[in-house]
Amino acid sequence: MNYLKPLMLILYFTTISCLSQNHELHLEPYEFVSQSGVKIEAELGKFTVPENRSVPSSRNIDLYFVRFKSTNPNPGNPIVYLAGGPGGEGISTAKGPRFELFMALREIADVIAYDQRGTGLSNQIPVCQEKASFSLSEPGEANVYISKMSEAATKCISFWRSKNVQIEGYTTVENANDLEDLRKLLGAQKISLWGISYGSHLAFDFVKRYEASLDKLILAGLEGPDHTIKLPEYNQNYLKYLNSKIQENGMASKSYPNLIKMMEGVLTTLEKQPVITEISDPRSGNTIKVGISKLDVQLVVSYFLTKNPEDAAKLPYMFHQMNKGDFSAVAQMVAGIKSYAGQIQAMPIIMDAASGISKKRWEKVKKQSKKSLLGRTTNFPFPDISVDLNLPDLGDSFRENPISDVKALFFSGTLDGRTYIESAKELKTGFSNAAHIIIDGAGHDMFMSTPKVKDLMLSFLRDEKIESQIIKIKMPNFILPN
Repeated sequence: MNYLKPLMLILYFTTISCLSQNHELHLEPYEFVSQSGVKIEAELGKFTVPENRSVPSSRNIDLYFVRFKSTNPNPGNPIVYLAGGPGGEGISTAKGPRFELFMALREIADVIAYDQRGTGLSNQIPVCQEKASFSLSEPGEANVYISKMSEAATKCISFWRSKNVQIEGYTTVENANDLEDLRKLLGAQKISLWGISYGSHLAFDFVKRYEASLDKLILAGLEGPDHTIKLPEYNQNYLKYLNSKIQENGMASKSYPNLIKMMEGVLTTLEKQPVITEISDPRSGNTIKVGISKLDVQLVVSYFLTKNPEDAAKLPYMFHQMNKGDFSAVAQMVAGIKSYAGQIQAMPIIMDAASGISKKRWEKVKKQSKKSLLGRTTNFPFPDISVDLNLPDLGDSFRENPISDVKALFFSGTLDGRTYIESAKELKTGFSNAAHIIIDGAGHDMFMSTPKVKDLMLSFLRDEKIESQIIKIKMPNFILPN
């Protein structure tokens, strides 16, 4: 009788353990189900790391991932997906629209959907019930937003510390250390990193710390080490670009001959005299009053109307309505911000505070904000909220851009109002072996904007030569007045 095959099956269908640095990697069979209902056999992985490696008494935390085994009989180095945010979940992302891309990359190697520390299945931080409350009827003021959110955050930090949470461990540096531990536990000589937004921020730190452990980089929506707080000038450039695309559209240009001028007029009016309007509460059906300030509208644009093309398509119409005195649509969004802005989540607030901003860049942000239509609301309330929270700061050495000859493929979208083409161009100068793909018409969530993205990624991972290029896709259909 052949005893070897049954033994191998037993080993596979029970927890697999690999020792490394006194920690174990556990793998077990896992049926992965996408949001569209597609089922695929995968593996659920778990490994344990210190919450704060610099504190010997730190508690341990478990980090989880899903591994999709490669369809290649001779797979390359594992590909690890890094979600954005910070706070995004890799496993949940794999269930959504990018599921197709996760499956396609199996042609090259194992693909790992990874939940970073403090996110998804890897979140062992107790929920803080403290929340900043804002009056819906009062127009928003910067000092009120900041003071109330700082107060709530201070209470949450105290709560987490009382629960023995090593909040100082929730930094991008520790996040990068986790990835290196994962590589070792997988028994891989190198890993490739595929990420977006904050995922690129994390990847860049991995480049600086563990370049020898890195095979290839595929990054979109690039956020450099000192790019957590975005430059207002880049946001202003985005609005000018959007206006130029409106002018190229015959119907839209007639309705919106000058987006910038229209926005300036509305924001100037609100700065002089905020508005209070009535809307129907979608939850209760009752009529409620919503106060709307210049800041409130700037926040709506930054949070809701500049991320992707479908968002940008609504922006000129909303300002057209406000220009006519109708603030009902923007009031719904302002109410949403005031209802949810006060929630304090551990991983995002600590990660962003730790990454911080250099003094040189901060001076540039303050200067540029005076000439930008949206001020510095792209990252509001950072960095203001973190000033008095006694959170770690990784320092200016962390915020230096990486210099590397690792093979890299960078993607940017011209309608991405969260992470900007200018940032990607700056970062690319440090990579001697990188291609920069600009997708004209794509937004922040650009991986599924065109099938060419998948084709380029697969070609790149096969070591085919990729040249920097511009790919044009269909611009959004701007919403027009009746």
